[in-house]
Amino acid sequence: MDFIKPDVREHLMQEHFEFKRLIEEHRAADERLIHLGGKRSLTSRESIEEVELKKAKLRAKERIYKIVQEFNKSRGQ
Repeated sequence: MDFIKPDVREHLMQEHFEFKRLIEEHRAADERLIHLGGKRSLTSRESIEEVELKKAKLRAKERIYKIVQEFNKSRGQ
């Protein structure tokens, strides 16, 4: 995620449990989407999974963004 400065990411990964969980959740969903995207065609179950994974990624990214904003605000940035 390009909007997170490396030092902020490192700090939050070590100190903020929810941030770390969300980053891992986002990464896992992304990996699964890449796997599904490599298939020639998807079953109806896989199509539903694809939509749910995209929603999960978006929810995680939105929450990650808010956590980063709150962190930066607390540091006066």
